[in-house]
Amino acid sequence: MVEIARAGTDEVDAAVAALAEAFAADPLMGYLFGDHPRGVRASTMAFFSILLRVRLALGMPALVLRRDGEVLGAAMGYDATRPQWPASLAAEWARFEASAPELADRMAAYDEISEAHAPAADHYYLGVLGVHPELQGRGAGKALLEAYCEASLADGRSGGVYLDTANPRSLAFYDRNGFERRGEGRLGPVSIWCVFRPT
Repeated sequence: MVEIARAGTDEVDAAVAALAEAFAADPLMGYLFGDHPRGVRASTMAFFSILLRVRLALGMPALVLRRDGEVLGAAMGYDATRPQWPASLAAEWARFEASAPELADRMAAYDEISEAHAPAADHYYLGVLGVHPELQGRGAGKALLEAYCEASLADGRSGGVYLDTANPRSLAFYDRNGFERRGEGRLGPVSIWCVFRPT
């Protein structure tokens, strides 16, 4: 049985492992971490771990998808506010960015594309959504997406959900689920599409 709930701090490792499987062939992860000394998978897991722990520390939207108690997917981002990161996690992020040549510059270029096409009005930002490959194509991703969008809908401050993706299959998924394309950009050989679903 599949259920969706707020992530717990004890589920970080399991959620990160599921996301690493979901993003194993993601073009953006390859671009960001392709020359990282630790390799793409380990770097992707470190990236998701920091992001999820930040969301939990700040009380931001962080959901897990469980099947029979096993975490097989996650979604996380920001609500209509953008609070400052806790100092310890900001320092961990700085060390992470410094751990590979050009990583900080690549992250900054990615952020620039995302921010350039973001709605001016307050909105939720869906930074990461992924389900384990064994559940893909079975409605699990849609259920996770809808749960995140429902949180935005219930928040009177939010005008909708904004996100970006570098995966053409994911872009088609968001197209089918009511998202409008707002713009795109390129990071080297990788295309980034920015989409928004208004409330």
